[in-house]
Amino acid sequence: FPAVYQPRISWALLILRLFVAVAFIQHGTGKLMHPSEFAAEFGIPVWLALLTILTQLIGGLLLILGALTPLAALGIAGTMIPATIFLIQRSEPFINPAGHSWENSAFYLMAGICLALSGAG
Repeated sequence: FPAVYQPRISWALLILRLFVAVAFIQHGTGKLMHPSEFAAEFGIPVWLALLTILTQLIGGLLLILGALTPLAALGIAGTMIPATIFLIQRSEPFINPAGHSWENSAFYLMAGICLALSGAG
């Protein structure tokens, strides 16, 4: 990817990249404590849950470092595709101030795609 030379765009991408990175390190760490519960909630095998957790943790670390940003961001976005589909199929609303919704997973999916397309900034 070509480097982004406009300072404001670079700062915006840095802020987005760091926010997504910290969020996914938190998401991955939380799931790492109970991978079988995470697997059961989504109806996936434990090995796939562990792969998802590692993708979120490693992707988050790479985003903080600004290393392999497009690949890390695609990995994170890839974990959000089935999460978003799962929540939609479970009839969760797009926005629900009182409970679960698919807004967050869709936001992280779009943020991942944007970072994958733009690079680290």
